[in-house]
Amino acid sequence: MRRACLNADPDRVEAMVGRTARQVVEEWLAEPLATALIPDPYWLTRLYPPTTATDDEVAAFRNDNQYYIQEARELWLRDLLSGTLRARMTLFWHNHFVTDVRKYQYGALAHAYLLRLTFGALGNFKALTRGFVTDGSMLYYLDGRFNRRSAPNENFARELLELFTMGPEDADGNPNYTQDDIVEAARALAGWSMNVRTSWASFKSSGNADTGSKTVFGRTGNHDHDDLIELIFSERGEQVAAFMARKLLKEFVHAEPNREAVDALATSVQAHNFIMGPVLADLLSSELFFDPSTCGARIKSPVEYVLLDMSAFKGEPPPEREDRFSALTSAFSSLGQTLLSPPNVAGWPGHHYWLSTETMPARWNMVDSFLNSSATGINYFDATQRYVEPGASHPAVSMALNLAEALFATPLELVEIPEVDQPFEGNLVQFPLPEDLLNGPAWRINLVKLFLGSTPWYEWDPLSPTAWAMVRNFVVALSKFPEYQLS
Repeated sequence: MRRACLNADPDRVEAMVGRTARQVVEEWLAEPLATALIPDPYWLTRLYPPTTATDDEVAAFRNDNQYYIQEARELWLRDLLSGTLRARMTLFWHNHFVTDVRKYQYGALAHAYLLRLTFGALGNFKALTRGFVTDGSMLYYLDGRFNRRSAPNENFARELLELFTMGPEDADGNPNYTQDDIVEAARALAGWSMNVRTSWASFKSSGNADTGSKTVFGRTGNHDHDDLIELIFSERGEQVAAFMARKLLKEFVHAEPNREAVDALATSVQAHNFIMGPVLADLLSSELFFDPSTCGARIKSPVEYVLLDMSAFKGEPPPEREDRFSALTSAFSSLGQTLLSPPNVAGWPGHHYWLSTETMPARWNMVDSFLNSSATGINYFDATQRYVEPGASHPAVSMALNLAEALFATPLELVEIPEVDQPFEGNLVQFPLPEDLLNGPAWRINLVKLFLGSTPWYEWDPLSPTAWAMVRNFVVALSKFPEYQLS
């Protein structure tokens, strides 16, 4: 759930117990059929002002458009909060087919971009790639709208090969393409443009298209953009499969996948003809995915960090708060991940990139503020009941150990829990602690001490209206541990 759904809702986790991974993943793959897509906002019909518009009218549109962009982010966030595998994959594709709203600046194009990611999230990678040849946000971002027969622009062609499909070299260091391939690919892509005063859709100008003979990967013909995509997947299918296998493994399994794992998943990618749903079913139900060596092998992105914390406490932005979604998108930005605005065409590098001398304190503060904020709708009463076994003789001990186990991706015995010198408070002769705790490993004792602080264990009542305060303080303390950043 942490890796695949941006959601660790305890009820959903509990519902998975006793089922095979393949059964669960196949159910996730069927979810989009019954899940709403991102709704269309009212402003999609508002085009850029005509040439006859006044300066004030243009300024008004540009000003309003900043709100449209933020609303596009928030509409997408609602889908991310759904906790589906499809929503998780839209985040993956956003960091693959990168565009930046700061360059194209139109909420309508941002919305169309997100819909493209959502529709194609679990589908055919080749079809998704073809769609981005004519995507409005991409035409602006990588200057495809300036790619004309008379003045070829290589920006998109270069990134199509280097970042979107195959990478510059294969696993053995052999080049996947040449500069001549890029030049010829740019010619095949020429002619697409936009006129945002008449439509948010792209169009192909026959006058700017290049219908001449081109040679790509040694294949000569009057290739257009469709032909180019076919050539990429037919002539370089193995390289594309390996490239995508590595990216999927880095996203869902391990920040540094080995050659054997990449080759195995690449075989799956080709066997499923680049359809991502079945590939993910193979990956997420594989022995590799559940191997202990992959536990805690990734650093959570800001989106994962915030949404997983919320879902662990069954948090949900309350509908009565108008800023409920903007508060979350602002949180992502403060941690280094502004949705719709990756740092460059290569996207966010991920893993160690997420942690710095600035972002670590920001992460700690985020947990502190979110656990206090009504914007997240965290249900503390549910948490205090959930992590204490019914009829537990020592509720505080159960709470400390069970909650810590739920919040850390790594086994607790591998977490560097600091030693707490302060002894347990209270009358331990009349109210003794469990023998298995006192005679067990030090990390269990230290976790319980960390939870209790100066409170005797028998004075913490999970039914008390103030029980949540110690839970909150405990989570804030755990969030300071380096292992808390891992998934």
